[in-house]
Amino acid sequence: MHLAKATMEGSSFLGIFAKTNDHVTLLPRNAHEKLKRVCSEVLKTRIVTATIANSNLLGIMSAMNSSGIVLPRTVYDSEVKFLEGEGFKTGVITDRRTALGNNVLVNDSACLVNPAMSPRGIQEIKDCLDVEVIKGTIGGGKTVGAMAVVTNCGILTRTNVSDHELSFLEDVFKVKGTGGTANMGVPFVGLCMIANSNGFVAGEMTSGFELGRIDEALGLIGR
Repeated sequence: MHLAKATMEGSSFLGIFAKTNDHVTLLPRNAHEKLKRVCSEVLKTRIVTATIANSNLLGIMSAMNSSGIVLPRTVYDSEVKFLEGEGFKTGVITDRRTALGNNVLVNDSACLVNPAMSPRGIQEIKDCLDVEVIKGTIGGGKTVGAMAVVTNCGILTRTNVSDHELSFLEDVFKVKGTGGTANMGVPFVGLCMIANSNGFVAGEMTSGFELGRIDEALGLIGR
């Protein structure tokens, strides 16, 4: 099984609450045991539960790849120490934008950030995630982390992305992909799901057609 649908506290916007790479999935401390089990089985990862800035909105507050996790300047020292104790390389980003999950899109090849991100913030992200950091938009939107989902196997973008822009994103992240939606037509796919090279967990409202499109975009068909 490489795909599933789930909710977090009744919400189909899983990308708001969770983050994953190919090895670890980060979930809120109040995540239900069923959600932990589904994420572990589908994504084939270890589960870590935590808070960031005393919030359960882990997906909004962070971005990560296999090298590390970037955290907002509002994170507590105790939370940083906890994550480091769980094996994460952490980077606290001093940019005024604290919703890093919305403003950063990253895999193990590259990172795309909100064009308004400060030079210091960009360098801090680069130092932690160990990839080239590029400013850009997706479908005209600056909140690139909300506009797309990228793994080491594929990229799913919002549907209003031009062929030229999709080609650019594929070149940047070294993967193929396509446009799509989740949760019955929501274009902000980064807020609706979590994904890695092994599979994806989408919001419960995601239709069968959307699941197929996501499967294709992330290079998971036939898994």
